[in-house]
Amino acid sequence: MTEVLASWVVNARWELVRLRRSRRLWLLLIPPVAGPIGSAVADLYLRVPSPGTAAVLGLLITAGLAALIVLDLTALAVGEELGLRTHYLTLALPQGRAVSLAGRLGIVLLATLAVYAIGAFAVVGLADSLISPSPAAPPPLLVPSHLAVGIVGLLVFLGGVTAAAAVVTRSSSQALVAGVLAGVVAAGIGSLFLVEGRLTVLYPIVLAVAGGVGIGWCLFRYRGLEE
Repeated sequence: MTEVLASWVVNARWELVRLRRSRRLWLLLIPPVAGPIGSAVADLYLRVPSPGTAAVLGLLITAGLAALIVLDLTALAVGEELGLRTHYLTLALPQGRAVSLAGRLGIVLLATLAVYAIGAFAVVGLADSLISPSPAAPPPLLVPSHLAVGIVGLLVFLGGVTAAAAVVTRSSSQALVAGVLAGVVAAGIGSLFLVEGRLTVLYPIVLAVAGGVGIGWCLFRYRGLEE
């Protein structure tokens, strides 16, 4: 277990190097920067009536940007790993192939969740600063804190679906399309539950579990792929 963890850390460090060299590292700045800026502009332009509603709007904007990042980086990480698979099959490696892929996926998901969290805190802070509370304002559709945590489950779900689809299709572009479709379906089902008043904390938990299963299946299937 210690050797596997050490290999995972090394692979995660290499993924950071890959992100920096390919300029993809700049993508991680989009949610914590563009999310709060976009939400602040929307709050002022739309004259949002309450800080709670402004926070919900900002969280949705930041979540949308974070979702695009996790879809893109996950599809590229698995796709690149599949492209290098020929070398992995012909050369002896000091670690399992699944461990190598796990290091890449781990840093992509953790980094995306981290920048989303930064953006979420900034969005809530701006909502409280820019919007004055009004007793006549209607309550927000969702509790901002509940929405912020629930979005984490959605991001994990999107990463898991995209990773699994990349192994099945062996194509980054098709995996990206599958992830987008999964996100649309998840958002649609969540909206339906919200309208019917049946949206609970169980829904994002199910999404997170499904995403974890997708990642686990991706690593298991990748380890046994034939050339």
